[in-house]
Amino acid sequence: MNQLTLAVLTILTCVNKGDMDAANSCQNIDPFIEMESTDVIIVGAGLTGLNLARSLTQQGKSFIILEARDRIGGRIHSVDTTGGAVVEMGATWFFPHFKNLFKLLKEIKVDLTAQYLKGYTLYESDRNTPARKVYSSGDDDMFRIKGGTSQIVETLYNNLDKSRVLLGQKVSEIRSTAEGMEVVSNGQVFRSSRVVTTVPPQLLAGSVSFSPALSQHVMAVLKNTHTWMGDSLKGAVAYKTPFWKEDGLSGALYSNVGPFVQLYDQCGSDGEGAALVGFLDDRIAHLPFEERRDKVIGQLVRVFGDQAGDFLEYTDTVWSKEQFTMDSQAVRLSRHKNNGHEVYQQPMMGGRLVIGGTETSPRAGGYMEGAVNSADNIMKMLID
Repeated sequence: MNQLTLAVLTILTCVNKGDMDAANSCQNIDPFIEMESTDVIIVGAGLTGLNLARSLTQQGKSFIILEARDRIGGRIHSVDTTGGAVVEMGATWFFPHFKNLFKLLKEIKVDLTAQYLKGYTLYESDRNTPARKVYSSGDDDMFRIKGGTSQIVETLYNNLDKSRVLLGQKVSEIRSTAEGMEVVSNGQVFRSSRVVTTVPPQLLAGSVSFSPALSQHVMAVLKNTHTWMGDSLKGAVAYKTPFWKEDGLSGALYSNVGPFVQLYDQCGSDGEGAALVGFLDDRIAHLPFEERRDKVIGQLVRVFGDQAGDFLEYTDTVWSKEQFTMDSQAVRLSRHKNNGHEVYQQPMMGGRLVIGGTETSPRAGGYMEGAVNSADNIMKMLID
């Protein structure tokens, strides 16, 4: 039995027994448990981290993924709604120029489905003027992942050794020692030859300390690298039926009024479930959930008619409040600022540390394509 398995079993035993003797024995556990060493520690179980783990496995290298959330995926976050629709609270679309993402989808056998755009798209210029209608035949280069974007990360995860993907692990320190690399997470010390971070650089700078310290220049770039989705607010409304289609509408809306500024049909590709999903004006992010919901439904009734008021469920995600996406003290930056910066294109700490993730990719930084590109770039740095 290895050290990692033994430590986990010990902790679970203490939690599950619930008696005084067990509680006393748990108090004697060293809070800094040293785990077995591995080739590569990956911080973050999003698309970059999981895809990198896949490549490492193919190369016969060992890994451990430390993920702070209680789920995999990061900013890929598909949610099941009442009525059966799967809605995307995070990354959503595939475009034809995403060549490396397409290659990955083919390899792991995840399919695409066209974004439904057939019918009239609505354009709302002001609150008092009916929305303008523009017809589309539905032929477009905009695609979604069949079954939900989470199909990508779930397929990657299901083909890994799941015991090597640890959830609820909040990394606080990364340090280089004479023996190798150490990562401190939840009072545990994980050891490896190399460490790869895949979380947003801005979050990394605000939540993890480094020993020896990274240079002032590197830290400045980290703190000033825009986090994709970090300033976004996405909302979804589930319905019994896609009533907009009956009226010849595509479900798409572009509005200068809000709170939805962009809106799209997200009905299931198999015909199961009906939903409208889009980006909200982030100026309502500070409002209580109920007020955001009421403002959204008010807009949809104004634009689509009374049927829009008969909804099954409303949900939204304020990404600026997601503590494992955005540092609460992070400054707001222009989109794509420092994405793909040159400091990310070479390892640090004598080749032992690689800072990765979609924001570090020189091509398609911030998108799912950028996440796949980053995993490929990291592998090249680890092999060299």
